[in-house]
Amino acid sequence: MAADRGFRGAGLMPISQNIPQKSYQVKDPLVSAWVEMVRTNQDHFNWYAHFTFRANTRIIGLNRQRVTYIHPESAQKGLRRLLHGLNRQIFGVRYWKRPHEGIIAAVAWERQKSGNPHAHVLAGNIPDSIRRMDVVDLWFEKQGIARVHEYKQGMGAEEYLAKMAYLFKAGEAEIDLLGPWGQFQPVPRV
Repeated sequence: MAADRGFRGAGLMPISQNIPQKSYQVKDPLVSAWVEMVRTNQDHFNWYAHFTFRANTRIIGLNRQRVTYIHPESAQKGLRRLLHGLNRQIFGVRYWKRPHEGIIAAVAWERQKSGNPHAHVLAGNIPDSIRRMDVVDLWFEKQGIARVHEYKQGMGAEEYLAKMAYLFKAGEAEIDLLGPWGQFQPVPRV
């Protein structure tokens, strides 16, 4: 009997029941084009991640401090450096000479209310041998806080990324495509 209840006995429900299975109605042609472009490659995505950057706090006097945030171009460089390191680990040192190899990523950049840059990433072509928590730990050492989840189709990640296209249209966000989107081949299985 207790096995039938699952997590409900403790007042919790399994994750698949907690998250609503919504498909958002997208009316803007730009946003719907982004959703379709991402959906055509959704079989190759492995991760859905959020990357936040650490604020720089400087003491400028007695009981005074100044908080500054990383420049958006430096934030992009930090994320590209992370992907470059993963590419080298997965595909070898000279992966960039083989244009069909590499991690693909759709990155939506936004500013938090504080002004700190924040990235939402759909990444693919990553083998199962790369641990998500290793990436989280590496990002924490270098840049800030990261959350890396396993990508699940139909859970709304494409629409959430496309929501950034609304902000992009208003000039408040930026969407980047990183990696060999045009000619990539899936990662070899070991």
